[in-house]
Amino acid sequence: MPELEEIIDFINPDEKLLRKGRERQSAVWKGIEPDYLPLILQETEAPELNNFVHYTLKDQFFNKEKMILEQLKGLVGFAKAGGDAQFSIRANLGVGVVPSIFGLKPIFTQDDQMPWFVRMDPFGKGTLSKEEVQNLDIPGDIRNRGLIPTAIEYIEYFKSKIKNGVNIYCFDTQGPFDIAHLIRGPQIYTDLYDDPEFVHRLMDISTRVYIETTKIFKEAAGEPLCSGYHGSLCLYMDGGGVRLCDDSSTNLSPHLFREFSLPYIKRALSPFGGGWIHFCGNSNHLLDMYLEVEEIKGLNFGNPEKYDYESIMTKMISKGKFYLGVWPGKKGESLKEYFQRILAPLKGRKCGLILQFSREKNELPCSEIIDLWYSLQ
Repeated sequence: MPELEEIIDFINPDEKLLRKGRERQSAVWKGIEPDYLPLILQETEAPELNNFVHYTLKDQFFNKEKMILEQLKGLVGFAKAGGDAQFSIRANLGVGVVPSIFGLKPIFTQDDQMPWFVRMDPFGKGTLSKEEVQNLDIPGDIRNRGLIPTAIEYIEYFKSKIKNGVNIYCFDTQGPFDIAHLIRGPQIYTDLYDDPEFVHRLMDISTRVYIETTKIFKEAAGEPLCSGYHGSLCLYMDGGGVRLCDDSSTNLSPHLFREFSLPYIKRALSPFGGGWIHFCGNSNHLLDMYLEVEEIKGLNFGNPEKYDYESIMTKMISKGKFYLGVWPGKKGESLKEYFQRILAPLKGRKCGLILQFSREKNELPCSEIIDLWYSLQ
Protein backbone atom coordinates (compact mmCIF):
# COMPACT_ATOMS: atom_id res chain seq x y z
CA MET A 1 0.00 0.00 0.00
CA PRO A 2 2.12 2.94 -1.22
CA GLU A 3 -0.44 5.46 0.08
CA LEU A 4 0.07 4.08 3.60
CA GLU A 5 3.79 4.81 3.44
CA GLU A 6 3.09 8.29 2.09
CA ILE A 7 0.74 9.17 4.94
CA ILE A 8 3.14 7.77 7.54
CA ASP A 9 5.87 9.94 6.01
CA PHE A 10 3.60 13.01 6.36
CA ILE A 11 3.33 12.31 10.09
CA ASN A 12 7.08 11.67 10.56
CA PRO A 13 7.08 12.02 14.37
CA ASP A 14 9.79 14.10 16.01
CA GLU A 15 10.86 12.01 19.00
CA LYS A 16 12.16 15.03 20.92
CA LEU A 17 8.81 16.83 20.59
CA LEU A 18 6.90 13.67 21.51
CA ARG A 19 9.03 13.12 24.60
CA LYS A 20 8.56 16.71 25.78
CA GLY A 21 4.80 16.49 25.14
CA ARG A 22 4.58 13.27 27.17
CA GLU A 23 6.48 14.89 30.02
CA ARG A 24 4.13 17.88 30.07
CA GLN A 25 0.96 15.81 29.89
CA SER A 26 2.27 13.39 32.51
CA ALA A 27 2.99 16.29 34.85
CA VAL A 28 -0.61 17.54 34.61
CA TRP A 29 -1.89 14.04 35.44
CA LYS A 30 0.37 13.86 38.47
CA GLY A 31 -0.28 17.39 39.72
CA ILE A 32 3.31 18.45 39.06
CA GLU A 33 3.96 21.78 37.33
CA PRO A 34 5.66 21.26 33.93
CA ASP A 35 7.87 23.83 32.22
CA TYR A 36 4.77 24.82 30.20
CA LEU A 37 1.20 23.59 30.18
CA PRO A 38 0.71 21.31 27.18
CA LEU A 39 -0.99 22.59 24.05
CA ILE A 40 -2.49 19.98 21.72
CA LEU A 41 -2.38 22.03 18.54
CA GLN A 42 -3.90 21.04 15.21
CA GLU A 43 -3.21 22.51 11.79
CA THR A 44 -6.58 22.34 10.01
CA GLU A 45 -5.14 22.75 6.53
CA ALA A 46 -3.57 19.60 5.10
CA PRO A 47 -3.63 19.98 1.29
CA GLU A 48 -1.19 17.09 0.95
CA LEU A 49 -4.11 14.76 1.74
CA ASN A 50 -6.37 16.08 -1.04
CA ASN A 51 -5.24 13.51 -3.60
CA PHE A 52 -6.04 10.52 -1.41
CA VAL A 53 -9.31 8.60 -1.71
CA HIS A 54 -11.72 9.17 1.18
CA TYR A 55 -13.17 5.99 2.67
CA THR A 56 -16.49 6.21 4.50
CA LEU A 57 -16.91 4.97 8.05
CA LYS A 58 -18.81 2.00 6.67
CA ASP A 59 -15.93 1.23 4.28
CA GLN A 60 -13.52 1.35 7.20
CA PHE A 61 -15.65 -0.79 9.48
CA PHE A 62 -15.39 -3.74 7.12
CA ASN A 63 -11.83 -3.17 5.88
CA LYS A 64 -8.83 -2.71 8.15
CA GLU A 65 -6.64 -1.44 5.30
CA LYS A 66 -9.05 1.42 4.65
CA MET A 67 -9.44 2.11 8.36
CA ILE A 68 -5.74 2.53 9.04
CA LEU A 69 -5.44 5.03 6.19
CA GLU A 70 -8.26 7.22 7.53
CA GLN A 71 -7.03 6.92 11.11
CA LEU A 72 -3.54 8.03 10.10
CA LYS A 73 -4.88 10.91 8.01
CA GLY A 74 -6.41 12.29 11.19
CA LEU A 75 -2.94 12.66 12.72
CA VAL A 76 -1.36 14.70 9.93
CA GLY A 77 -2.72 18.07 11.11
CA PHE A 78 -1.44 17.47 14.65
CA ALA A 79 1.96 16.35 13.36
CA LYS A 80 2.27 19.48 11.20
CA ALA A 81 1.47 21.76 14.15
CA GLY A 82 4.40 20.69 16.31
CA GLY A 83 2.69 20.97 19.71
CA ASP A 84 2.44 18.48 22.56
CA ALA A 85 0.20 15.96 20.78
CA GLN A 86 0.78 12.23 21.20
CA PHE A 87 -0.16 10.19 18.15
CA SER A 88 -2.38 7.11 18.28
CA ILE A 89 -4.99 5.29 16.19
CA ARG A 90 -7.64 2.72 17.02
CA ALA A 91 -9.95 0.05 15.72
CA ASN A 92 -12.81 2.49 15.16
CA LEU A 93 -15.76 0.11 15.40
CA GLY A 94 -18.31 2.29 17.19
CA VAL A 95 -20.05 2.46 20.54
CA GLY A 96 -21.35 -1.10 20.41
CA VAL A 97 -18.18 -3.16 20.73
CA VAL A 98 -19.00 -4.12 24.32
CA PRO A 99 -22.78 -4.64 23.77
CA SER A 100 -21.94 -6.81 20.74
CA ILE A 101 -20.75 -9.43 23.23
CA PHE A 102 -24.44 -9.92 24.08
CA GLY A 103 -25.61 -10.17 20.48
CA LEU A 104 -26.22 -6.58 19.39
CA LYS A 105 -25.29 -5.98 15.74
CA PRO A 106 -24.16 -2.85 13.85
CA ILE A 107 -26.45 -1.08 11.41
CA PHE A 108 -25.42 1.83 9.20
CA THR A 109 -28.17 4.36 8.57
CA GLN A 110 -25.68 6.42 6.53
CA ASP A 111 -22.40 5.28 5.02
CA ASP A 112 -20.31 8.04 6.59
CA GLN A 113 -21.76 7.93 10.08
CA MET A 114 -20.78 5.55 12.85
CA PRO A 115 -23.06 2.51 13.21
CA TRP A 116 -25.78 2.10 15.78
CA PHE A 117 -26.13 -1.26 17.50
CA VAL A 118 -29.37 -3.19 17.80
CA ARG A 119 -30.59 -6.71 18.32
CA MET A 120 -31.53 -8.24 14.99
CA ASP A 121 -35.08 -9.15 15.95
CA PRO A 122 -37.65 -10.29 13.36
CA PHE A 123 -40.29 -8.44 15.35
CA GLY A 124 -38.37 -5.15 15.17
CA LYS A 125 -37.35 -5.01 18.82
CA GLY A 126 -33.89 -3.48 18.82
CA THR A 127 -32.83 -3.89 22.47
CA LEU A 128 -32.87 -6.69 25.02
CA SER A 129 -36.02 -7.35 27.00
CA LYS A 130 -36.01 -7.31 30.76
CA GLU A 131 -36.24 -11.09 30.82
CA GLU A 132 -33.26 -11.41 28.48
CA VAL A 133 -31.23 -9.05 30.63
CA GLN A 134 -32.17 -11.03 33.74
CA ASN A 135 -30.65 -14.10 32.10
CA LEU A 136 -27.50 -12.35 30.91
CA ASP A 137 -24.16 -13.43 32.18
CA ILE A 138 -20.65 -12.82 30.99
CA PRO A 139 -19.50 -15.80 28.94
CA GLY A 140 -16.23 -17.43 29.96
CA ASP A 141 -13.76 -16.00 27.44
CA ILE A 142 -15.21 -13.00 25.64
CA ARG A 143 -12.29 -12.75 23.23
CA ASN A 144 -14.35 -14.74 20.75
CA ARG A 145 -17.63 -12.87 21.25
CA GLY A 146 -19.19 -10.09 19.21
CA LEU A 147 -16.77 -7.60 17.70
CA ILE A 148 -13.89 -8.42 20.04
CA PRO A 149 -12.16 -10.75 17.50
CA THR A 150 -12.46 -8.03 14.84
CA ALA A 151 -11.00 -5.43 17.19
CA ILE A 152 -8.05 -7.69 18.03
CA GLU A 153 -7.50 -8.47 14.33
CA TYR A 154 -7.42 -4.76 13.49
CA ILE A 155 -5.09 -3.99 16.40
CA GLU A 156 -2.63 -6.67 15.29
CA TYR A 157 -2.74 -5.36 11.73
CA PHE A 158 -2.19 -1.76 12.85
CA LYS A 159 0.75 -2.81 15.02
CA SER A 160 2.38 -4.44 12.01
CA LYS A 161 2.13 -1.26 9.92
CA ILE A 162 2.73 1.74 12.17
CA LYS A 163 6.16 3.11 13.01
CA ASN A 164 7.72 4.49 16.18
CA GLY A 165 5.86 7.50 17.50
CA VAL A 166 2.39 6.23 16.57
CA ASN A 167 0.56 4.11 19.15
CA ILE A 168 -2.68 2.14 19.40
CA TYR A 169 -5.49 3.40 21.62
CA CYS A 170 -8.53 1.58 22.91
CA PHE A 171 -11.55 0.78 20.78
CA ASP A 172 -14.71 2.45 22.08
CA THR A 173 -15.67 0.83 25.38
CA GLN A 174 -18.05 3.62 26.50
CA GLY A 175 -18.79 3.29 30.25
CA PRO A 176 -21.03 1.29 32.59
CA PHE A 177 -24.24 3.33 32.31
CA ASP A 178 -23.77 3.94 28.58
CA ILE A 179 -23.32 0.19 28.03
CA ALA A 180 -26.43 -0.54 30.08
CA HIS A 181 -28.36 2.05 28.05
CA LEU A 182 -27.21 0.47 24.76
CA ILE A 183 -28.24 -3.00 25.93
CA ARG A 184 -31.60 -2.03 27.41
CA GLY A 185 -32.50 1.07 25.41
CA PRO A 186 -34.56 3.99 26.75
CA GLN A 187 -36.52 1.62 28.99
CA ILE A 188 -33.62 1.81 31.43
CA TYR A 189 -34.86 5.23 32.56
CA THR A 190 -38.20 3.82 33.71
CA ASP A 191 -36.52 0.67 35.05
CA LEU A 192 -34.72 2.94 37.53
CA TYR A 193 -38.08 3.55 39.21
CA ASP A 194 -39.90 0.31 38.45
CA ASP A 195 -37.17 -2.19 39.32
CA PRO A 196 -34.00 -0.69 40.81
CA GLU A 197 -32.64 -4.11 41.74
CA PHE A 198 -32.79 -5.11 38.07
CA VAL A 199 -30.85 -1.98 37.07
CA HIS A 200 -28.16 -2.71 39.65
CA ARG A 201 -27.77 -6.20 38.16
CA LEU A 202 -27.41 -4.74 34.67
CA MET A 203 -24.92 -2.14 35.93
CA ASP A 204 -22.87 -4.88 37.56
CA ILE A 205 -22.69 -6.76 34.25
CA SER A 206 -21.88 -3.58 32.31
CA THR A 207 -19.07 -2.68 34.69
CA ARG A 208 -17.55 -6.15 34.56
CA VAL A 209 -17.48 -6.22 30.75
CA TYR A 210 -16.08 -2.67 30.60
CA ILE A 211 -13.17 -3.80 32.76
CA GLU A 212 -12.63 -7.10 30.96
CA THR A 213 -12.75 -5.68 27.42
CA THR A 214 -10.36 -2.90 28.40
CA LYS A 215 -7.92 -5.46 29.79
CA ILE A 216 -8.22 -7.45 26.54
CA PHE A 217 -7.34 -4.31 24.58
CA LYS A 218 -4.36 -3.51 26.77
CA GLU A 219 -3.04 -7.04 26.43
CA ALA A 220 -3.43 -6.96 22.63
CA ALA A 221 -1.83 -3.51 22.32
CA GLY A 222 0.92 -4.14 24.86
CA GLU A 223 -0.23 -1.18 26.96
CA PRO A 224 0.18 -0.95 30.77
CA LEU A 225 -2.98 -0.96 32.88
CA CYS A 226 -2.40 2.46 34.43
CA SER A 227 -1.14 4.46 31.46
CA GLY A 228 -1.70 4.72 27.73
CA TYR A 229 -2.84 6.92 24.86
CA HIS A 230 -6.08 8.33 23.55
CA GLY A 231 -6.12 9.51 19.97
CA SER A 232 -9.10 11.82 19.55
CA LEU A 233 -7.46 14.26 21.97
CA CYS A 234 -3.87 13.17 21.22
CA LEU A 235 -3.42 12.35 24.89
CA TYR A 236 -0.86 10.55 26.96
CA MET A 237 -2.43 9.13 30.13
CA ASP A 238 -0.22 8.58 33.17
CA GLY A 239 -1.52 7.46 36.55
CA GLY A 240 -4.91 6.62 35.08
CA GLY A 241 -5.08 4.33 32.09
CA VAL A 242 -8.58 4.66 30.62
CA ARG A 243 -11.25 6.91 29.21
CA LEU A 244 -14.83 6.34 30.37
CA CYS A 245 -17.85 7.77 28.51
CA ASP A 246 -20.86 8.75 30.58
CA ASP A 247 -23.20 10.55 28.17
CA SER A 248 -26.32 8.66 29.24
CA SER A 249 -25.92 9.69 32.88
CA THR A 250 -26.53 13.30 31.85
CA ASN A 251 -30.24 12.45 31.86
CA LEU A 252 -30.20 11.36 35.52
CA SER A 253 -31.14 13.39 38.57
CA PRO A 254 -28.40 13.81 41.19
CA HIS A 255 -30.13 11.22 43.40
CA LEU A 256 -30.32 8.60 40.65
CA PHE A 257 -26.79 9.35 39.47
CA ARG A 258 -25.35 8.86 42.94
CA GLU A 259 -27.05 5.48 43.32
CA PHE A 260 -26.97 3.96 39.84
CA SER A 261 -23.96 5.41 38.03
CA LEU A 262 -21.30 6.93 40.27
CA PRO A 263 -20.38 3.77 42.25
CA TYR A 264 -19.94 1.83 39.02
CA ILE A 265 -17.75 4.55 37.52
CA LYS A 266 -15.47 4.30 40.55
CA ARG A 267 -15.39 0.52 40.26
CA ALA A 268 -14.73 0.59 36.50
CA LEU A 269 -11.77 2.98 36.83
CA SER A 270 -10.17 1.34 39.84
CA PRO A 271 -8.24 -1.50 38.08
CA PHE A 272 -6.55 1.07 35.85
CA GLY A 273 -5.39 3.49 38.53
CA GLY A 274 -8.19 5.87 37.54
CA GLY A 275 -8.90 7.65 34.29
CA TRP A 276 -10.78 10.50 32.69
CA ILE A 277 -14.46 10.99 31.93
CA HIS A 278 -16.11 12.26 28.75
CA PHE A 279 -19.74 13.24 28.39
CA CYS A 280 -21.80 15.31 26.00
CA GLY A 281 -24.72 17.51 27.01
CA ASN A 282 -25.16 19.49 30.21
CA SER A 283 -24.04 17.79 33.43
CA ASN A 284 -23.67 20.87 35.62
CA HIS A 285 -26.06 19.21 38.08
CA LEU A 286 -23.69 16.22 38.45
CA LEU A 287 -20.32 17.94 38.32
CA ASP A 288 -19.66 18.14 42.06
CA MET A 289 -20.23 14.40 42.39
CA TYR A 290 -17.78 13.58 39.59
CA LEU A 291 -15.19 15.71 41.35
CA GLU A 292 -15.64 13.73 44.58
CA VAL A 293 -14.34 10.50 43.03
CA GLU A 294 -10.65 9.86 43.61
CA GLU A 295 -10.36 7.66 40.52
CA ILE A 296 -11.60 10.44 38.22
CA LYS A 297 -8.48 12.41 37.33
CA GLY A 298 -9.84 14.61 34.55
CA LEU A 299 -12.96 15.61 32.63
CA ASN A 300 -13.68 16.29 28.97
CA PHE A 301 -16.89 18.03 27.88
CA GLY A 302 -18.45 17.25 24.52
CA ASN A 303 -20.38 20.53 24.83
CA PRO A 304 -18.09 22.93 26.70
CA GLU A 305 -20.27 25.87 25.66
CA LYS A 306 -22.80 24.70 28.28
CA TYR A 307 -20.40 25.38 31.15
CA ASP A 308 -18.95 28.50 32.76
CA TYR A 309 -15.22 28.18 32.24
CA GLU A 310 -13.95 30.20 35.18
CA SER A 311 -16.14 28.56 37.81
CA ILE A 312 -15.58 25.07 36.38
CA MET A 313 -11.80 25.45 36.36
CA THR A 314 -11.76 26.93 39.85
CA LYS A 315 -13.69 23.91 41.13
CA MET A 316 -11.58 21.38 39.27
CA ILE A 317 -8.27 22.82 40.44
CA SER A 318 -9.50 22.98 44.05
CA LYS A 319 -10.23 19.24 43.81
CA GLY A 320 -6.92 18.36 42.17
CA LYS A 321 -8.54 17.49 38.81
CA PHE A 322 -7.83 18.71 35.29
CA TYR A 323 -9.77 19.61 32.17
CA LEU A 324 -8.69 18.16 28.85
CA GLY A 325 -9.94 19.20 25.45
CA VAL A 326 -11.14 22.25 23.56
CA TRP A 327 -12.79 25.34 24.98
CA PRO A 328 -14.71 27.77 22.73
CA GLY A 329 -13.55 31.31 22.14
CA LYS A 330 -15.77 34.37 22.46
CA LYS A 331 -16.92 36.52 19.58
CA GLY A 332 -14.36 39.21 18.75
CA GLU A 333 -11.77 37.74 21.12
CA SER A 334 -8.19 37.83 19.88
CA LEU A 335 -5.99 34.77 20.24
CA LYS A 336 -3.98 36.48 22.97
CA GLU A 337 -7.16 37.45 24.84
CA TYR A 338 -8.44 33.88 24.48
CA PHE A 339 -5.27 32.36 25.93
CA GLN A 340 -5.24 34.93 28.75
CA ARG A 341 -8.84 34.07 29.63
CA ILE A 342 -8.05 30.35 29.57
CA LEU A 343 -5.05 30.80 31.87
CA ALA A 344 -6.68 33.29 34.27
CA PRO A 345 -8.40 30.79 36.64
CA LEU A 346 -5.07 29.01 37.14
CA LYS A 347 -3.75 32.12 38.92
CA GLY A 348 -0.20 31.68 37.68
CA ARG A 349 0.03 27.97 38.36
CA LYS A 350 0.79 25.44 35.63
CA CYS A 351 -1.80 22.84 36.51
CA GLY A 352 -5.28 21.56 35.79
CA LEU A 353 -5.35 21.89 32.01
CA ILE A 354 -4.47 20.03 28.81
CA LEU A 355 -5.79 22.37 26.12
CA GLN A 356 -6.60 21.33 22.57
CA PHE A 357 -6.68 24.09 19.97
CA SER A 358 -7.14 24.12 16.20
CA ARG A 359 -5.42 26.68 14.01
CA GLU A 360 -7.95 28.10 11.60
CA LYS A 361 -7.24 29.63 8.21
CA ASN A 362 -5.56 33.07 8.35
CA GLU A 363 -4.53 32.70 12.01
CA LEU A 364 -0.93 32.93 13.13
CA PRO A 365 1.43 30.16 12.02
CA CYS A 366 1.47 27.22 14.42
CA SER A 367 4.96 28.03 15.70
CA GLU A 368 3.82 31.54 16.69
CA ILE A 369 0.67 30.18 18.36
CA ILE A 370 2.84 27.88 20.47
CA ASP A 371 5.25 30.70 21.33
CA LEU A 372 2.33 32.93 22.38
CA TRP A 373 0.88 30.18 24.59
CA TYR A 374 4.22 29.66 26.32
CA SER A 375 4.92 33.40 26.69
CA LEU A 376 1.72 33.96 28.66
CA GLN A 377 2.52 31.35 31.32
